[in-house]
Amino acid sequence: MTTTVYSTITLAERIRILVLVDNNPYGQGLEEAWGLSVYVETDRVRLLFDVGPDPTVLEANARRLGIDLNRFERIDFVVISHVHGDHTGGLRPLASVKPVMMVYVPPDGSFISYVKSLGLKPIQVNSTIEVSRGMYVVKPLYGPPVEEALAFKTSRGLVVLVGCSHPGVVDIVRQAVEDTGIKPYIVLGGFHMAGASLQEAQKVASQLVGMGVEKIYPIHCSGDTIRNYLANYYRDNYRDGGVGLEIIIQG
Repeated sequence: MTTTVYSTITLAERIRILVLVDNNPYGQGLEEAWGLSVYVETDRVRLLFDVGPDPTVLEANARRLGIDLNRFERIDFVVISHVHGDHTGGLRPLASVKPVMMVYVPPDGSFISYVKSLGLKPIQVNSTIEVSRGMYVVKPLYGPPVEEALAFKTSRGLVVLVGCSHPGVVDIVRQAVEDTGIKPYIVLGGFHMAGASLQEAQKVASQLVGMGVEKIYPIHCSGDTIRNYLANYYRDNYRDGGVGLEIIIQG
């Protein structure tokens, strides 16, 4: 596991971001799987942003990274970016340990019914809501499918976690900034650009940096074009990442 520490003042909080599931290698001895799950811990809450395709991979990687997901009662809530299986497949184990756990979900009737059938408590998100102090589930945008994001503020700006960015990563970040009034600082997650052209990569990179994003972590479905372009032309902004990536933001 490789840890990056950024020294900031964060509402008197320490924020830990840890990628538990991703298809890009990064930490040693971890299982790769097509999908995404990110663990977030602050002084107030612990949560999962997406849960990957398979509870076995999620639990195995979490254990190797020092997160005991067999004690799901320590997870306060889950945020699901969108309803594709590579982001939702790890939900089932939560129900047996903490059946009243809240799961923030985008508007999708069949998925909401599925979450209820597990015994969990779905919270449908229609507009940006503050779920803990300085932490927001961002208004779902239409891709397809409809997709929401997670954002939280630090003294350096907004950290935005994205699932697959089906509506477009720039539009998602723009929505987060518009609804919170905070400039973006970090964007991490899937950019849905595996088949993107060089011109598309140029446009997305320039727009994100133009919006003020300082650190860009394109993982999961982002693809090599955007990663290579950022690495070559925006070296100060690009950050490598994958399963095992840890970011700590602290005062």
